[in-house]
Amino acid sequence: MRILLVAHKYPPQSLGGVEVYTQHLAHALAHQHEVAVFCRHDLPGNGGLGEHSAKDGSVSLHCVSREPDGSGAWVGREFWNTFRSRSVEAGFARCLSSSRPDVVHFQHVMALSARLISMARDAGIPTLLTLHDYWFLCGNSQLVWPDGQRCRGKAGGTNCVRCAAAARFPSPFVRWLRPALAPLFLYRDSVVRSAARASRCLIAPSRFLINQYVTAGFPSDRFILLENGIPAQEIARQPRQPGNGILRVAFLGSLAWQKGVHILAEAWRGVPPGMARLRIWGDPSLFPDYSARLRELLEGTGAEIMGRIPNQRVGEALADSDVIVVPSLWYENSPVVIQEARAAGLPVVASRLGALEEKVHDGVDGILFPPGDAGALRQVLVRLAEQPGLLARLRSGVPPAMDMGEHVSRLEQIYEQVGHPDTVL
Repeated sequence: MRILLVAHKYPPQSLGGVEVYTQHLAHALAHQHEVAVFCRHDLPGNGGLGEHSAKDGSVSLHCVSREPDGSGAWVGREFWNTFRSRSVEAGFARCLSSSRPDVVHFQHVMALSARLISMARDAGIPTLLTLHDYWFLCGNSQLVWPDGQRCRGKAGGTNCVRCAAAARFPSPFVRWLRPALAPLFLYRDSVVRSAARASRCLIAPSRFLINQYVTAGFPSDRFILLENGIPAQEIARQPRQPGNGILRVAFLGSLAWQKGVHILAEAWRGVPPGMARLRIWGDPSLFPDYSARLRELLEGTGAEIMGRIPNQRVGEALADSDVIVVPSLWYENSPVVIQEARAAGLPVVASRLGALEEKVHDGVDGILFPPGDAGALRQVLVRLAEQPGLLARLRSGVPPAMDMGEHVSRLEQIYEQVGHPDTVL
């Protein structure tokens, strides 16, 4: 079978959860199928949109690239380029012609073009879409405002303007433009929602995310619940490193405020010295101001910001940890790091928010705490450090991760089914 995966970015240029999952999936599928990936890979100095081909092992990469816009403007070209691009669509048409896929599996179309899904469908190619976040409902994909509040609705598009303005153009004068700009965001919602519905089926790794989409009007019978797969056996094979008697705490992920890393830092400032160790893995160059704030919070605490971690070293970092913290402030869907922690047999301490409540079973394989509550998180970490028996009990309750082999087997069944319109998924 010829399979085309579509993602907004791809490793090693970007190591977010969607990108890492897409790469793992591509490599796993390539054992039995002919696999190509269509993605965006911006190259400085290319003078506009261009296309180039590459290889990732046996996986063919069809890349579109664009000179990054340094203007910071959120209205105009960059607004449209988040969900519509005729030049990207032309590149995708050429990719479809050259790769001749039997199925197109979309992972994300942000900063590509929402119309890619209907283009594949109109070409007679079976399509499916995995929903990794809320992009088809929300322009920033996370249903959270820049001030940390969870989204309270669109309010006719004016709240979307407010959210975008705070993130990209923080001027008090923008508030007067909200009514005029709101229709642009409503139009954007109409386009991307129609795009998602063009897919034969919608895959989601959490019930929480499915419920959010169904509540927003998406048909419930189009969804398939399927947890993301990871190369679990590779992580499990990593020999566990013996500790020195103190609790080894780790964070792995984006150093972004939505991930709540500052909540972990604030909690850590109150943990007695010598009781535990904290290592934070993430790329500080993505949000340098935020990373600088983290360094200030952690100064003098002994905590370490380790920097960006390559995929192949994740198992190594987990083997030298006792517990993973996921202090997110947004409605997480299914963080890859939770599956990675499961593969390593590690309990997870997470915010009681969104799908984290269904991924972490409080008191069984981890502990949940109120989102944004640094004091409560500190109490959890101190408790784990003081009660090694509790940590051992939680470790014994950690379920197995969804291995990529099992995940691919289920996807292959779905690929076969989407190719037959009369089949009930």
